[in-house]
Amino acid sequence: MQKHTNLIIRTHAYMNIINSHYIPLAEPHNIIMAPGEDLIAEQIGILSIVEEAPTKGGGYGIKCHEHPVVRHLKGVGYAEDTKDALELHLVQETADGDIWTEFETKDCLMLCSVKERKISSLRLHMVMISRMAHYGEAYDLQGMFQMLKEHDIELVWDDTAKENHQEIILSNMRIRDDIYLQSLLVQPLFMVEYGKIEDEKLINPLDDDEIFFEFVNQARALLQINPHYEFHFTSIDKQMAYITDRLNTELNDYLERPDESK
Repeated sequence: MQKHTNLIIRTHAYMNIINSHYIPLAEPHNIIMAPGEDLIAEQIGILSIVEEAPTKGGGYGIKCHEHPVVRHLKGVGYAEDTKDALELHLVQETADGDIWTEFETKDCLMLCSVKERKISSLRLHMVMISRMAHYGEAYDLQGMFQMLKEHDIELVWDDTAKENHQEIILSNMRIRDDIYLQSLLVQPLFMVEYGKIEDEKLINPLDDDEIFFEFVNQARALLQINPHYEFHFTSIDKQMAYITDRLNTELNDYLERPDESK
């Protein structure tokens, strides 16, 4: 059943009529992420707003927008064993029925269903690319893994991505005016900025060390999936050979692995 209200706002120039409708969503609900924010919740409904708005020609038109109505996910407690101490983390549980007034439904990203609470590595990769393309965000594997853990969402990998030895094939991807080196989607995920595009030409490639150590940082995050990963890189672009050569020579030596002798 839809619930609606009519609001009439009087201004100096005209009378603005606003109609709002609450549309509850059938279960099972989806877990969504707010655009440009590290904010996720269960979407339980939609607040649809239709209002009269003046046009440039002095007439009147209709403006429509919809906002998610969410139930924040229940708090999940977990322990993290650091070098210095065992740290306890809690996610605060808040009330149901929060309206994301700053975000429209069409701009939010769907992660997974509340019922299953699982997200595939391919979907996660596409979510992160969408955030990069629309909001200029960094490709932050470590931060995303942590947020999924805090909300008890399981990351599901393709079977080939669980094997110890990983042949990583790098290809180029353009997002806005940036060029990235990315791994194929069925593999452990890498997305590292390489340079800028200006007048359809590649300019200002990043410093070699900057590129290399970003690969190291992302590889360290991936060791959470499999601490025994050994990475070997190739590229479909021969111009990238100098990068893959260095990665194959040095990257694995930077990664801390479990001591099997203990």
